[in-house]
Order: sequence, then structure tokens, then C-alpha cells
Amino acid sequence: MAWTDIKKSYLAMKSALERGESPSDVWLEFKAVVESEHKKSPPYHLIPVLTQIERMSEGKARSEIAILDHGCGSALTLLYLAAVGYTDIWGVDIETSDCEIWNALTGQCFGHEGQRFFAYDGMTLPIADDTIDFVISQEVLEHVTAACLDAYYGEEARVMRRGAAVLHSVPHRLVPYESHTKTWLLHMVLPHSVWIALLKLFGRSNNTAENYLFLRWPWDHRRMLNRYFTGAEDLTLERLRGLDVSEYYDGSSRLRQIVSTLSRYPLIGPLLSNFVMADTLAYKA
Repeated sequence: MAWTDIKKSYLAMKSALERGESPSDVWLEFKAVVESEHKKSPPYHLIPVLTQIERMSEGKARSEIAILDHGCGSALTLLYLAAVGYTDIWGVDIETSDCEIWNALTGQCFGHEGQRFFAYDGMTLPIADDTIDFVISQEVLEHVTAACLDAYYGEEARVMRRGAAVLHSVPHRLVPYESHTKTWLLHMVLPHSVWIALLKLFGRSNNTAENYLFLRWPWDHRRMLNRYFTGAEDLTLERLRGLDVSEYYDGSSRLRQIVSTLSRYPLIGPLLSNFVMADTLAYKA
């Protein structure tokens, strides 16, 4: 129950910080849990992140690699990375009320001056040019509006150092199962407005789908990568072939095993990779 234990420890740490307890004490407890589970087996959804950061490190100490989570949500991914040594962390999100406690923690525990966590407007990252070595964007782009899309990619490129990399994990319209609404196929064949209307009609809609879900085609993502970055690589098939069943995976374990097995066949694997969440790695020249 590795990830479950990590989440419990995270929530306990957050509650303690909200009560005003010492960041140093509660951080050490969380760090111990993460280190213990990390040695056994990293969480499956963070393996692509950990693998690519390690590849990009070029002999640097972990603490010297500046990492931005572009859409950091609860900040758990960044705090996990900090617990295993990647302490130069930056996090932004549209709506977050936790910046103050995480800024207090990073200041006291890692010696960072100023803010490292921000609520921002979705357009301009509050980070200086050429300062970031690695950017993470996991399941965020499907929530970015058309008006903010160019800024999302462009701002990543602006804050990245030359040679830095960005890892995007992107749900898209070719994925048959839509996890936010738990529906199959409709989003693939219907315009967004019609799909939402049907979801409402059958009581399957929710606030995320109606206001914060903008699924696009995978080639739209590749076009944006080519506009702002160089050397874009598709890592989707690599991820498929390394799939494992985890206790916190919320889909069908049997289907997951079948997909992973089929992805190892020369012709089937590349075909399958078009119909699952896309993982891409791109660089700043």
C-alpha cells in the first residue's frame, strides 16, 4: 500500500502545518515514509518523471536540479521528489490555497528564500527566464482553455534553461475512456457542446467536465511542441510496455495487463500507443 501510506503521511503533514506545528519536525516524518517506500518501489505514475529527471541530471547533485510542476495541484508530486533529494522545487496552479504552508516548509527545511509555490493567472509564470532544468505537466493540458494554450507552452519554454526538458502527460480525444466523466467513446465522436449536453441529460456531467475539460487531438499537442521546443520524443509506448498493476490504480487491472502485453508486439504496440494518454519529452534548444 505504498502510495496510500504516502498520501496518509502527506495529509498528516499538511494538517500539522495548518495547526502551526514546526515544519522541520513534520517534514522529517513524511520524508522517512517516502524514503522507505521509494527504496521498495517508486509509485508507478511517478516512474516516468523519476526516470527522465535522472537522465537529465548529467552528474549534478539532485538538490541542484530545478524542477517546476506546471499545475502542481496538491503539491504531493513535488514534495515526494523533495523527499528523495530533489529539493529545488517550484509549483504553480490556478487555484490553490496551500501556497503559504508549502512556502514556509521549503523556506525552513530547504533554505529557499522567497516563494516557491504560487497561485497564478494561467498566462504568465511567476518565475524568471532560464531558471528551470525540468518541467512536469501531468494531466493538466486537458484543463487549459484555448485562450491560455499558447501561453502554457510558451511560458514553459521561457523559464527553461537551454538543454532543459519538459515531460507532458496528456489525456486526449483518441483515448476511448474519459476518466473525468467515466464514459466511453462519446468524447471521441461528438462536439464538446453535444457531449456535455448528453452527459447532463443522463446525469453524468460534473463541474470539471462542464467548465474545466478541453480534450484535444494528440496531433494538436505535437504541433505545439514543435512550435516551442525541439527534439520532441514520444514516450507513450515505453510507458505502456512498463505498465504494472498497482493497488491504487483505479481502472481495470486485467485490461491494464492486456494492454501492456499487447504493446510489446512490433505492430500492435505502436498502434495501441495512439489510444492511451500521451507521454512526451521535449527540449529547449
